[in-house]
Amino acid sequence: MNIETALEKLIEHAQEELHIRRHRDQEKANRAEHGHDEAKLLTSAHKLDRYAEEVLKLHATQLPRS
Repeated sequence: MNIETALEKLIEHAQEELHIRRHRDQEKANRAEHGHDEAKLLTSAHKLDRYAEEVLKLHATQLPRS
Protein backbone atom coordinates (compact mmCIF):
# COMPACT_ATOMS: atom_id res chain seq x y z
CA MET A 1 0.00 0.00 0.00
CA ASN A 2 1.28 3.48 -0.78
CA ILE A 3 0.94 6.57 1.39
CA GLU A 4 -1.81 8.14 -0.76
CA THR A 5 -4.01 5.05 -0.54
CA ALA A 6 -3.46 4.74 3.20
CA LEU A 7 -4.34 8.41 3.73
CA GLU A 8 -7.46 8.08 1.56
CA LYS A 9 -8.60 5.07 3.59
CA LEU A 10 -7.89 6.90 6.85
CA ILE A 11 -9.97 9.88 5.73
CA GLU A 12 -12.75 7.62 4.41
CA HIS A 13 -13.11 5.82 7.75
CA ALA A 14 -12.86 9.06 9.74
CA GLN A 15 -15.70 10.53 7.67
CA GLU A 16 -17.73 7.35 8.16
CA GLU A 17 -17.30 7.56 11.93
CA LEU A 18 -18.21 11.24 11.94
CA HIS A 19 -21.36 10.48 9.92
CA ILE A 20 -22.40 7.75 12.37
CA ARG A 21 -21.77 10.02 15.38
CA ARG A 22 -23.76 12.88 13.86
CA HIS A 23 -26.63 10.55 13.00
CA ARG A 24 -26.59 9.15 16.50
CA ASP A 25 -26.58 12.60 18.08
CA GLN A 26 -29.60 13.77 16.16
CA GLU A 27 -32.72 13.92 18.27
CA LYS A 28 -34.62 11.92 15.70
CA ALA A 29 -32.19 8.98 16.01
CA ASN A 30 -34.08 6.03 17.34
CA ARG A 31 -32.75 4.61 20.62
CA ALA A 32 -33.12 1.09 19.22
CA GLU A 33 -30.51 1.92 16.57
CA HIS A 34 -27.85 2.89 19.12
CA GLY A 35 -26.64 -0.68 19.64
CA HIS A 36 -26.19 -1.04 15.91
CA ASP A 37 -24.47 2.36 15.77
CA GLU A 38 -22.07 1.34 18.55
CA ALA A 39 -21.02 -1.73 16.59
CA LYS A 40 -20.47 0.42 13.49
CA LEU A 41 -18.47 2.95 15.54
CA LEU A 42 -16.21 0.23 16.94
CA THR A 43 -15.64 -1.23 13.48
CA SER A 44 -14.85 2.21 12.11
CA ALA A 45 -12.49 2.96 15.01
CA HIS A 46 -10.58 -0.28 14.40
CA LYS A 47 -10.23 0.59 10.71
CA LEU A 48 -9.05 4.12 11.60
CA ASP A 49 -6.42 2.66 13.91
CA ARG A 50 -5.28 0.22 11.25
CA TYR A 51 -4.80 2.88 8.59
CA ALA A 52 -3.24 5.35 11.03
CA GLU A 53 -0.63 2.70 11.86
CA GLU A 54 -0.11 2.05 8.17
CA VAL A 55 0.48 5.77 7.53
CA LEU A 56 3.00 5.90 10.38
CA LYS A 57 4.87 2.89 9.00
CA LEU A 58 4.92 4.36 5.52
CA HIS A 59 6.22 7.68 6.84
CA ALA A 60 8.94 5.87 8.75
CA THR A 61 10.12 4.04 5.64
CA GLN A 62 9.67 6.82 3.07
CA LEU A 63 10.90 9.90 4.92
CA PRO A 64 14.61 10.52 5.25
CA ARG A 65 16.01 10.06 8.73
CA SER A 66 17.89 12.92 10.32
